[in-house]
Amino acid sequence: MPGLGTLSMHMAGAEADISSKQISSPKPVIKFEHKEVDVSGFLNYVADRTQSDIYEATEALDHLCDNLKTEVAGHAAGAKLVGIGNFFKGKDGKISFKQEELPAAFLQPVFAERVIHPDAEHHILVGDKETTNTVMAEYFNDSPVVKNRWWVWAIVLGAIGLVSLLIYLNAGGAGTAFGNAVKI
Repeated sequence: MPGLGTLSMHMAGAEADISSKQISSPKPVIKFEHKEVDVSGFLNYVADRTQSDIYEATEALDHLCDNLKTEVAGHAAGAKLVGIGNFFKGKDGKISFKQEELPAAFLQPVFAERVIHPDAEHHILVGDKETTNTVMAEYFNDSPVVKNRWWVWAIVLGAIGLVSLLIYLNAGGAGTAFGNAVKI
């Protein structure tokens, strides 16, 4: 809109409300920015739809924008574009825009109950690899992990051997533990 700014329409995404089992519909949002963009595509569209030339479409758009600016400056309520929203002068003196709300009949939520199919297989992305849910379920399956405890048995057998050796050495006898030497 020459001299005013740019109106652009975006779609706000649908929102899921799991507790009430509803999904709200996506809502169109009209945003107003003070920067101006190239309107040649829009003017070509208007000229084509009204079966006029681009000069007439440009003049009509300029006339509309001038009227909007005059109406915003002259009225406290601002200027209304029917079915779109209101232009008004903000506290800072800049022209602002407030979108007109759509009728509730257009934005009805839908019932959505979550259904879980435990046997269904689907593809999922894990990191940068694509795999399936069944492969991941097998990967995370809690199978008992058998821990190798051979070292415990080695310590027990070593202790038994050491105790046996100490008993043998402490047992009184004619010879020494390291041969048949006679004590003097």
